[in-house]
Amino acid sequence: MRHISIKWRMTLWFTVVMVTISALVLVFVMLMNRNSVTRPPEAQVVYMVQRNADDLEFDHGNWDFSDVEFYGHGVYTEIYDEDGRLLGGAGPAAVTEQMPFSDEGLRTVTGSDGGRYYVYDRALNVGGATVWVRGTIDSAAREGVMDVIVPLAWALLPGLVVVSALGGWLISSLSFKSMEKVIAAAESISGGDDLSKRIGLPRGKSEINRLAGAFDDMFDRLERSFKAETQFTSDASHELRTPVTVILAECDTLERTQPTAEDYQEGVGVIRRQAQQMSRLIGQLLHITRLEQGTQKTYMERADLSALAEAVCEQQRLIAPAGTELTLDAPEPVEVQADVLLMTRVLNNLIANAFRYGKDGGHVSVTVRRENGWAVLAVRDDGIGIAPEQQERIWQRFYQVDPARSGGEGTGLGLYMVRQIARLHGGTAEVDSAPGQGSTFTVRIPAHRK
Repeated sequence: MRHISIKWRMTLWFTVVMVTISALVLVFVMLMNRNSVTRPPEAQVVYMVQRNADDLEFDHGNWDFSDVEFYGHGVYTEIYDEDGRLLGGAGPAAVTEQMPFSDEGLRTVTGSDGGRYYVYDRALNVGGATVWVRGTIDSAAREGVMDVIVPLAWALLPGLVVVSALGGWLISSLSFKSMEKVIAAAESISGGDDLSKRIGLPRGKSEINRLAGAFDDMFDRLERSFKAETQFTSDASHELRTPVTVILAECDTLERTQPTAEDYQEGVGVIRRQAQQMSRLIGQLLHITRLEQGTQKTYMERADLSALAEAVCEQQRLIAPAGTELTLDAPEPVEVQADVLLMTRVLNNLIANAFRYGKDGGHVSVTVRRENGWAVLAVRDDGIGIAPEQQERIWQRFYQVDPARSGGEGTGLGLYMVRQIARLHGGTAEVDSAPGQGSTFTVRIPAHRK
């Protein structure tokens, strides 16, 4: 049974259920008509006459026919007095012959239609009064019942079974047609043919539509994960090539030569700097990958962006380049629903970027304000500025306006991460700059409603 498809199982189930129902209906009909079916006409007419005779009542000199069944189970019942006058009931229209009464005698007459009829009389004497109970039945009555029930049952049963089987197959085929799309899409993606393939069924409340929607969501996550893995591998292999090459070259130089203590210390310093650069790069790549995949754990909480900026600025002043002034303009609390660690990274990246590309002995200003339901964070420097054609490229991975100014510490991922974090908070990150006039980086995220 486990090797039979669900469609065939449903079809077999419909068929078995219909056969069972049809058989039960047939049995029920036969039981309901057991008197007509099991008794021959001559026995049936005797039975009905005797039953009606027992139901007759004589009360205060009058006959009570209220319980008499004048026609039932194919039997016509008539009641006559002892003089032959009809008191109640009627016989078949085809039997017009007035036969003499014969107590408990079964006779056969021919009707005007040419059919044979059985006639049975019974005399009943109650309280000195005599009545005759006569029953008449068509001799073909039993055959008529059987001719209707049995052929009808045998004609309908196979038809109902066939209709049930076809209906079960049709319903299951239509129901699982969508499932075939799910299977095809899953097999295609499992084979690695096309990760962008989707089932594409409209969203709905039915189980198949909900399943298809869940599969499409899963395929989206798989595609994003695969792309993120591919991007991470590509970025890591490209960006790590240089520091690895430098480290290997420095190790080879130290091994081939007879380095002095000063040369040895210098070589170790180069290797350490490159290793630190690799560590920063790998950490940032992993963080970005988690942000893009949506697997980065975020702890959204109500926080004061002004207070957070003040704390970050205090730390950044300790490592600011000599002569560079860092100021904060945050006149009022600006509450947001944000991940404090991620927003701290945004501030650190923007301020470090301003230090790196600002002019010597220059000024870096940080501003926090509320504007039309947005919390606005702006970091401005008075450095070299950015040309218009480069302003969109700075948000790309690994892009640096002037790599020489990074001192070998920049990875080109800081601004890319700033924009990703802003988007994660439902906000934006933009730049306003001109060559020689400095740059202003602005991050907007929804402010907490008061």
